[in-house]
Amino acid sequence: MLAQWLLPVAVACAGCEESQATPRAQSPSSDLDKASADAPGPTIRPAEKGDGDPPPAKTASPSSDGPLLLDLDGGSVAAAKAQRILHVGDSMVPLVGNYLRPILQARGDTYSINSVTSSSTLEWGGEKRLLQKAMYKFDPQVILISLGSNELFDPTPERRAASIRQIVTDTRGRPCLWLGPPAWKKDLGFIQVLKKNLGHCRYLDSTRLNLPRMADGRHPDWTGGYRWASATWKELGGESAVPTGNAPKP
Repeated sequence: MLAQWLLPVAVACAGCEESQATPRAQSPSSDLDKASADAPGPTIRPAEKGDGDPPPAKTASPSSDGPLLLDLDGGSVAAAKAQRILHVGDSMVPLVGNYLRPILQARGDTYSINSVTSSSTLEWGGEKRLLQKAMYKFDPQVILISLGSNELFDPTPERRAASIRQIVTDTRGRPCLWLGPPAWKKDLGFIQVLKKNLGHCRYLDSTRLNLPRMADGRHPDWTGGYRWASATWKELGGESAVPTGNAPKP
């Protein structure tokens, strides 16, 4: 029996009407997602071309020097100034997205949350190609990815490399920030596999942040989510403080 590593949803996502699965608050389960754990590596299909394909964008720089940039006709600007940001992934998405979405909404822009509970890179970059579908629907300028928490303790993480690469490919070269899983204990090699296959996407090392946790010991609590969102906003080049209505602990 493998270690317990699949994370269910643990926080309500405010205004997640755009999500494929709207998170609901519930007690974390310790059951292993056997379908995800035991399934063979995904079959990767080439991206289908068609009139509805989002147009490609210039390749984003993976450099960590300065904020993530978005190339526009008038020049490069901080990714935080994008009019359309898409945040995809597992139940960790709303922990950051619930804080960042109001910033864009206040200025008339769009921060779309597309989260699927207990999902992994195998769903988003495997046969289901969930990111590709989200790209068609939302046509984002900047993509945020929160995936990996359900894969930290896979004893054969190398089998996920192809899905990670497909996810990166499906961003179509647009500015991409992968929010690394906030590991609560040492993983079994997934993070290393992830970093090796990120392509042009930038990586935010969430393990370096001090994130208080919920009772499950895994998901960051509201204060942890605020700190995580603040670190993400800074990486995107956001200059203003992330607003919160719940006054997190400093």
